Amino acid sequence: MLGPASPSRRAPRQIVMNAVAHMISLLPTEVTRRLAALRPQRFTGSPAEPRGTLDVEQAAARVIRRWEADLCGLLNALTRGELAVLAMRLGLRAELRSPALRVALWDRGAALERGDSCVSPVVQPRPIVLGGHLVVQARPRGLYPPSASWPRALPAPLAAAPPAGEPDTLDELLAAADRAIGVRLGARGRDKGAWGMRAARLLGIVERNEREPDWRGDVEVKTVPVARDPSGWWRVVEDPAIAMAGEPVLAKLARTLWLARAGADPDDATIVSWYLLDWDQDIARLVRRYLHERPKGPAGTAARGHYLHKRFFADAGMLATLNGDLPT
Repeated sequence: MLGPASPSRRAPRQIVMNAVAHMISLLPTEVTRRLAALRPQRFTGSPAEPRGTLDVEQAAARVIRRWEADLCGLLNALTRGELAVLAMRLGLRAELRSPALRVALWDRGAALERGDSCVSPVVQPRPIVLGGHLVVQARPRGLYPPSASWPRALPAPLAAAPPAGEPDTLDELLAAADRAIGVRLGARGRDKGAWGMRAARLLGIVERNEREPDWRGDVEVKTVPVARDPSGWWRVVEDPAIAMAGEPVLAKLARTLWLARAGADPDDATIVSWYLLDWDQDIARLVRRYLHERPKGPAGTAARGHYLHKRFFADAGMLATLNGDLPT
């Protein structure tokens, strides 16, 4: 098992500012105005700014302020035509598709940021492409099983070998999680929670229906649905439910064993990997950003639940445990 990774990966603010500002200076004025008028996407943490008519200089200043430390975010916000214009002005191939253009432009921006310096991937992490957009994977900060190759392969079918009783120690719980990788969970049926309950039984979790975490009140066990993106990398496909509204949701996330669950044959699923994540100051910040409330249950229900947005798993290091710590 691998341990927590090193902390910060953010490049120096002024270096990133130079690359973003340079690219914005090459964009047509109408593109800069369009970007300045965009409302910040939910969960980005960017504050909404007053809407109104801006001159070109004001628009450029707003765009730089918004994306000064987020070159990926700027490139993700550009349309296919806008990416092509920027590529031509930087002497790059403009006939590529949008995902390839974003990668090429990120490479050029990264070169502008580091100049003649040798920069560690920890400081300047290379993004991957998910859904046609650039995604930066935070380095793992918890325990997870090793892999012979990256991204992880869908595991071959394995016979179930749950423990005879509830694990007594955390090591025994993680050993049970190891044995669950590759076990087929069977047809889900109409119960959306069936796969999660079957996965918990494979770990020897005793169902108590209590408000405290699943394993001995210390570790919450949650499944996260994942799938292969057309780019080949694993991605989280939907926001997992954490707790019903009114329940102590933060207690559920103090120490969480996330089980990555993927489809395997029609109407079947399996566990691909696991990730043990402990609460700390950085995780608390991410939870505050990505935790949201919405209806939980059938159409027309009045019940509401707390969910974690799938971007949490890129920023909290879980995606890197599926795709590789530092993809090249």
